[in-house]
Amino acid sequence: MSHTSLSRRTVLRRAAAAGLLATPAAGFLAACASSDTSGDTGSGTTGKTKDNPFGVDAKKNVDTVVFDGGFGQEYAKGYASLYEQKYSGSKVGITWSKEILTDMQPRFTGNTAPDVINNSSPKTLDLATIVDQLTDLTELYDAPSVDDPNVKIRDTLLAGTIESGLFNDKPYTLNAAYTVYGFFHDQTLFDSKGWKVPTTWDEFLALAENAKKEGIAAFTHQGKYPWYMYNVITDWIWKVGGKEAIFAIDNLEPGAWQSDAVKTVIDHVHEMLGKGYVQAGAAALDHTTTQQAVIDRKALFIPCGTWLEGEMAKTLRPDTKLEVSAQWSLTASDKSPYGTVRAAAGEGWIVPKTGKNPAGGLEFLRIMLSKAGARKFAELTKSLPVVKGAADGLTGSSQFVSANKVLAAANGNVVSVRFDGWYKDLYTALEGAITNLMSGKGGTAEFTTAMQKAADKIAADPNVKKQPKRTA
Repeated sequence: MSHTSLSRRTVLRRAAAAGLLATPAAGFLAACASSDTSGDTGSGTTGKTKDNPFGVDAKKNVDTVVFDGGFGQEYAKGYASLYEQKYSGSKVGITWSKEILTDMQPRFTGNTAPDVINNSSPKTLDLATIVDQLTDLTELYDAPSVDDPNVKIRDTLLAGTIESGLFNDKPYTLNAAYTVYGFFHDQTLFDSKGWKVPTTWDEFLALAENAKKEGIAAFTHQGKYPWYMYNVITDWIWKVGGKEAIFAIDNLEPGAWQSDAVKTVIDHVHEMLGKGYVQAGAAALDHTTTQQAVIDRKALFIPCGTWLEGEMAKTLRPDTKLEVSAQWSLTASDKSPYGTVRAAAGEGWIVPKTGKNPAGGLEFLRIMLSKAGARKFAELTKSLPVVKGAADGLTGSSQFVSANKVLAAANGNVVSVRFDGWYKDLYTALEGAITNLMSGKGGTAEFTTAMQKAADKIAADPNVKKQPKRTA
């Protein structure tokens, strides 16, 4: 992937599925940059106009840092090219990063932050620690769009895009890709065996037994990166216990991690491990290795987002047909129906205040959100951008088509989880609990006890700023 948390992380937050049904599905990735060495430490602004709403100095360079992940590099180079076409005296430097947190921490500490950062990768910047150094993107969303100066950018975006980047109720992150998450499989293998994708736990168990007889693991996961199983577990909690179960976790409510919904989910994951349905050794493997197991038909399902095909493009078989499906239901009494999915704007971009050219940083994002920029992203990554209609008419692979079907079938039942972005220590605790669980070092009691202890500690800490309670 890219990790978004993978971008891992992060990401994820709502969307209005209804507005997406005619368009392709999403993914994510990144790129990076070099800095302007002119020595000018000003904001880089000149006179503001509808065509130049931030007062960009056409001669100032733009320093960008982009996550080098599953989306490849060409789409970000395309953004840079569009910027340089408009401001011919400027150069957009791209620095590619495999781990944004590691590469960017020293630059924030030294007040040498770039103008734009694609805050995606296995480890991302914690907004809580740098929010005072970031630009509030309200100005961006209220600016005229590149395509029509009479239409604000906020009115060109898919529902939920702006909300997905809120922190302390202000927009500091632009999530530019719309990603569908779920369980991925190779439909060619399923067709050859006459197998059907399960919709219930019992159907999965039956399929897993058949696969096991043929030496195929029914499930695998990106072991070194627990973020993937974080999605699986929290999505199942939402399905089993309804949105209220996740809201209780987001709101740090007492006992939220020891609810029946959480216990049911961890019991089922533990059963899957105990019956040998999970790829042996997956807990110690990285994302590309386990993803390759699905392509090599050594495993049936892997949790991921719709950047998967782009990330694994070089090793796909000629007849590989990657498709995504919703996570199967765990019980007959799940509160959310089968088809409920995680689908959200992700692949975050931020504009530091301390860059040499923050006006150029905002304009870079504005150009990203043009029809030309967004459509090129869709064409190059086979992923859905957050700009309305930008991908209309595009056709794609089996993954692309299946993601649209999944999104349509969700009928608005879309999972969104907030605590991972709100309370970093709680997410860190969850990574540890998942690693222990998937490594066979503990079961349901150990998992729920560890998570409730971590949540209670954060809830009781007066130094941790508490986010507004979720009610919707």
